[in-house]
Amino acid sequence: MIAPNFHIENQEFLNDLRDNLRGQLKRQGRKATGRAINSLRVVSNQKLNAELRGVGYLAYLQTGVGSKPKAIGSRLISNLMEWISYKGITPAPKQTIKQIAFAIANTISADGTRIFQRKEKGISISQAIKETKPKFLKEIGQKMIIDFKKGLKVKRK
Repeated sequence: MIAPNFHIENQEFLNDLRDNLRGQLKRQGRKATGRAINSLRVVSNQKLNAELRGVGYLAYLQTGVGSKPKAIGSRLISNLMEWISYKGITPAPKQTIKQIAFAIANTISADGTRIFQRKEKGISISQAIKETKPKFLKEIGQKMIIDFKKGLKVKRK
């Protein structure tokens, strides 16, 4: 008997997982720019059965950022400036958005993010998997039963 191909089931599982994570991000109000939500996508090809991909900082939306990052770089400042603009935060007189971004970056550097400090809940990838897994296992189980029945040959004497 040839092992069943679960390509479709894997894709459906990852699509459901993606939708669960998007829902968590929306419920937590983590949709300033929409970049994290919109970056979640399922990719598959002949070599790769299926994979869920997203922006690199999704991990920080789960665990937060600890204090003492290596450096406050231009990329962080640029991302914070974009976030500040989307949040509608306006600088005080004689203050720039860049100065606000540096202040936020310095606070993160000193104390970590609110998720890291456990003052806010981050997204939970493990919870998304727990919630999505039962449907996936049921579909896999049904397909294995069907394939087993198709592949089973009984010889009569």
